[in-house]
Amino acid sequence: MHYFIQKVSLLLLACPIMVFGQAVKGNYSPLPLKDLSSFQNAGSNWTVQGDVSIHPSGTAKLKTTSGDGVLIGNPGNAITTTLKANDLRLFMEFMVSAGAEGAVILPGGQRVRISDSSKQKESSAQTSGFTGQFPTQNAAKAPGLWQTLELAYDAAVPQLANSARLNSLALNGVTVLETVYLPNSKTVTEAQPLSFEVTKGTIAFRNLGYQLLASRKPLTLNNLNYKVYSDKWDSKEYSKLDHEGKSPALTQEVTNGMREFHLVYEGDMDVTEAGTYIFTSIYSGPVMTLDIDGKNVMTGGESTSQESHSGTAELSQGNHKFKIYYSRFPWRQPALALRVEKAGVRPYDLHALSSLPEPEPKPYISVTPDMRPEMVRSFIKLDEEKYKRTHCISVGSPEGWNYTVDLNRGALIQAWRGQFANVTEMWYERGEPQLLFPAGLNVRVSGKSSLAVLENASAAWPDSSDINFLGYKIDHQGLPGFRYGIGSATVNDQLTPAGNSLSRTFRVDGTPKGTLYSLLASGNRIVEVEKGLYQVDDRYYVQVDKKAKVIVRPAGEGKELILPVSGTTTYSMFW
Repeated sequence: MHYFIQKVSLLLLACPIMVFGQAVKGNYSPLPLKDLSSFQNAGSNWTVQGDVSIHPSGTAKLKTTSGDGVLIGNPGNAITTTLKANDLRLFMEFMVSAGAEGAVILPGGQRVRISDSSKQKESSAQTSGFTGQFPTQNAAKAPGLWQTLELAYDAAVPQLANSARLNSLALNGVTVLETVYLPNSKTVTEAQPLSFEVTKGTIAFRNLGYQLLASRKPLTLNNLNYKVYSDKWDSKEYSKLDHEGKSPALTQEVTNGMREFHLVYEGDMDVTEAGTYIFTSIYSGPVMTLDIDGKNVMTGGESTSQESHSGTAELSQGNHKFKIYYSRFPWRQPALALRVEKAGVRPYDLHALSSLPEPEPKPYISVTPDMRPEMVRSFIKLDEEKYKRTHCISVGSPEGWNYTVDLNRGALIQAWRGQFANVTEMWYERGEPQLLFPAGLNVRVSGKSSLAVLENASAAWPDSSDINFLGYKIDHQGLPGFRYGIGSATVNDQLTPAGNSLSRTFRVDGTPKGTLYSLLASGNRIVEVEKGLYQVDDRYYVQVDKKAKVIVRPAGEGKELILPVSGTTTYSMFW
């Protein structure tokens, strides 16, 4: 993803943020937006621009800049692509104005709603992602923020006449619909175009990408030779050859029921179409690796319940040598599978069906705040960090505003809206990872301490400031107020759902040795939309008192938003 360069023009500082086009998601073919030539019936209510800015409350006029890459629609006729499709995957980014309504119309006429629905507590027919069935939750963002929509769709279902099937739909990375059968007036037999419609307000689209899904198989495995070793399952090396042979297909069944083994396959990978191939492993065991032409494409660690791992390889037409290594947990049913896909080709299996038995059922264990907030202590693992954070508490509210605090650092590390917590990895069986995962629309805030004493407003923000956790006190609503010692001062940190935002209040008792600041946000770009309102990337907004002395400052290649804290200081976040 490409972001603004660090210096932002005075024009952007004076108005809502301008956002430029970005690259289409990998393995999707782009729908060109140089002009309207990708469409066959563009009316006057549609234009292509270089960028767009939309105020979250609609109090400022929409602003555009000439160029290409962003399709902007207003109420009027739908616009139809010259592209025609049957079964497809679709990816797009979109931005809505306050109160906007519209739809993406799929081949066969099925409609996916797009709207300004971020303030809806419960999903309904008015929620983004509605296709005739309510989304499982409302994962929409606020107006003025770019959002993502990704779906997999079959325009016809061979076993069911006059039906289409939405295999999956993810809004802003949250899967809100799966395996939804949609009635059609007739069976779709020929490729049909896509359409976009705006019935109210303004909706902008960019980075439109598609995959046309054919059922051909341009990659096959041949001349499979295997070797089975009887070394202990957790051995780092293996040398005790038990038996070997040839196999007509990739399968773990050549081990003949051995409880412990290391299995190695080698053979030919024949490719009839050059391109980028995505391989997905599905297995139960300590490890599975895939090497092609001597280069590692995929390495998966411990998988207890047939979890999947993926890797990508750019392959030329012709023959390639491959090697697969797999070992089994003695207490788990063996399972070995390899799936492949590429742009324009439906994913298909490279293994024998019997090599992947039905997995043992694994429950989804969640925590749902009902009448009172819920608090869960857990480990938290951030994507870019090697180690777990061990002293974390996540708080979920019945209002749907949730967050995680790293108590060691006094850091608000993430916040999310919607369903609270997936605790399966904490409470299922041994719960070894002890990890909690947000179940709703999550935004990363910062891994650094939220409070620090700085010599001046230009001093670098410490990764972990001199802060001591003193415990927390539950208020009458059931919400915790966290207490921290910073020098000779004590700070109470309270996060509270406040209607359509998450409010945070610091109360300082005593006098710290120096000026106490709070890190409100860090990101690649932070822009003042209006006095007291800041947009952090396309993640969230920060609202502060208009009289507050907020500082937007450079921090490495990005920016930070900091605020002096004294007495009682409050700000809020929404997205």
